[in-house]
Amino acid sequence: MKPYLLLFASLLLWTGANANCTNAYASAGYSLAHAKRSLSANNFDHQQYYAGRSLEAFEKAKLLVETCGCQSSMDPILNGIDNLTNALGQTEWDMGRYYTKKALENAHQLLESLDICSSGAAGSSTTGNSETEAVQQEEAFPLDTPKPEATYEVQLLFQQQAEGNITELEKAIHELATLFQCDKALHILKERKSRTEAALSAETLETTKAYYLSQVVSIHNKALFALLECSKNTQ
Repeated sequence: MKPYLLLFASLLLWTGANANCTNAYASAGYSLAHAKRSLSANNFDHQQYYAGRSLEAFEKAKLLVETCGCQSSMDPILNGIDNLTNALGQTEWDMGRYYTKKALENAHQLLESLDICSSGAAGSSTTGNSETEAVQQEEAFPLDTPKPEATYEVQLLFQQQAEGNITELEKAIHELATLFQCDKALHILKERKSRTEAALSAETLETTKAYYLSQVVSIHNKALFALLECSKNTQ
């Protein structure tokens, strides 16, 4: 039983790190969207407000990247934090816009860097849809209320990243199950269904995150129990 537990523990650690990179990608999208809103603001207070929101997103991305291993993303994050801190320290409209524009470039760089890390982990390149990243919607949308297009786009982006990481998790489980000839573990890989676009359009980003988190937990648990059952037959 020990080889099962050791290999599966490594699998759990690997997947947790990739989940953090997925969340960092979403945070990078928010930093870009808020920076764009700051630049399009028609008064100084709004400019400063959205610059502050962009800074928060950069800081959140920094925490996530530190645990997911995409070290190449740290430079644009730190530069973005520095530029937005400078933007918030300005008292003149033009200088605030100057530093925010630099932070917007950093957000683009961050997304590209995370794309590279993600493609390295998932084996396929995700294209930089940086123009479609958006502000997180904090309130639920009634089914009969159209969702802002930008919010829906960031959900699609998150879905793409989550599906890619879960696919890699399933590949790792498949390799383990095949190695140990555990048909029960192979069987669980046929049960998962992808999230439909209709479901995404009717829910918030937080609900989408919760859905994919529950998928990861379910796959982990079912695979672990299946491997443990198979291990009993080898003793």
